Amino acid sequence: MKVVAVFGSPRDKGNSSTLVREVLRGAADAGHAVVVYRIDRMNVRGCQGCGFCRANNADCKIDDDLKAYWKDLHECGALVVGSPNYYAQVAGPMVTYMNRHYCLTDKNGNNRLRPGIKLIGVFSQGNSNPEAYRAQYDWYLGTFQKHGMILTDRIVSAGEAPLRPDSDLMRRAYRAGKSL
Repeated sequence: MKVVAVFGSPRDKGNSSTLVREVLRGAADAGHAVVVYRIDRMNVRGCQGCGFCRANNADCKIDDDLKAYWKDLHECGALVVGSPNYYAQVAGPMVTYMNRHYCLTDKNGNNRLRPGIKLIGVFSQGNSNPEAYRAQYDWYLGTFQKHGMILTDRIVSAGEAPLRPDSDLMRRAYRAGKSL
């Protein structure tokens, strides 16, 4: 199975990036192929509201670095999205990325994405209460779920401390990837 991962953090050693890598390590150990997109290093434009996608029952026509992503998304069995929480919300580039999924609904409001793609959301935040931003994470992941994806795990690193390799959260991330 193909697993697509979208990293939203500009920090390679930040907690959200560390956890996403651990999910992917589990997925690779389970024999899955992994495709990685680093939103912070890509040219990704916001949705233009042009309507091309819905009028033509097609993926987004914007010529940017998401072109290859659409093909991978249609082929994958799982999507892993990871983002730090900046100012009480998912990082801005990840919101722009999420908005581009508008193209996955046709002019009649029907979903164009194959249902059943597994979804894992990985987030990191400075607030030590892992439930502090649950509503924001539910809103974010809900956009993907509306396209028929099935949320299999929501992993939140809460607090400022770097993750220890032997922590429960790292073990959970590995298991989440391994079980895809």
